[in-house]
Amino acid sequence: MRMSGIAGAVIAAAASVFTAPVAGASAVSLCDQMGGQWTGQYCHASVPSDRKAVREINIAIPAEADNPAIGGAISGYLTTLMNNWRSAGKDMWQNSRGDATFEVFHHGNIHTVLFHETYDSESTGRFEGAAIQSAYRTFAFDSASGRQVQLADIVDVNAIPTLGAPFIQAALDQAPPQHEPNTYPFTPDRWTPDKVFSGGYKAWALTPEELILYLPDYPVARDSPIDFTPANYIWSMTGGVVQPHIPLSALAPALRGGV
Repeated sequence: MRMSGIAGAVIAAAASVFTAPVAGASAVSLCDQMGGQWTGQYCHASVPSDRKAVREINIAIPAEADNPAIGGAISGYLTTLMNNWRSAGKDMWQNSRGDATFEVFHHGNIHTVLFHETYDSESTGRFEGAAIQSAYRTFAFDSASGRQVQLADIVDVNAIPTLGAPFIQAALDQAPPQHEPNTYPFTPDRWTPDKVFSGGYKAWALTPEELILYLPDYPVARDSPIDFTPANYIWSMTGGVVQPHIPLSALAPALRGGV
């Protein structure tokens, strides 16, 4: 099986652009509720297992956790993430690590908070290298209306594959591992919003000039339907292995009013 270590280069590059954590006033109290210790940058927890392994957890908490439009959703997401990583850590037989960072993007009144999760264990050899697994999660709000927004509020999602075709193709061709352009599974038809490798376009960010997609949003074990052709790999993908940067000018016919 071709596993999603293929995404290591993308993850390493993506991690480098994430900004240093900037916490809001509620970061310490939220970290307390999550059962962690606030370090000044991260909500930290060390989870020992019965097998004498330790999972180290570091979760950044953005100032937007105080925002009335998305603060509740962010707090719920981070609490669930901490609980899930704690639960997994209690059963680990080797040391492991889970990290969550964020980046904030702005486009007029639309503000996007993008979380990047990475998690690994000692057997991956990742502690000094690229993460073996990666995931992305988006929360966005309109500061003018004071409400949370989804990608469908910004653009006709079904129009993205057509209007953004050259930019999606370029991102597919550049995705690791090195491969012949437009060959399976890096073909546009496997990455439309109804296909598993796309993650339904759930992870995205809106910048002043472009829409960035992080495909898929969470690790995907296999394509669907599976291609059982003899000698073909069954591909899995980690989160964000394909990241199209689509200019808003290209999406203009499908943009919602006010974007």
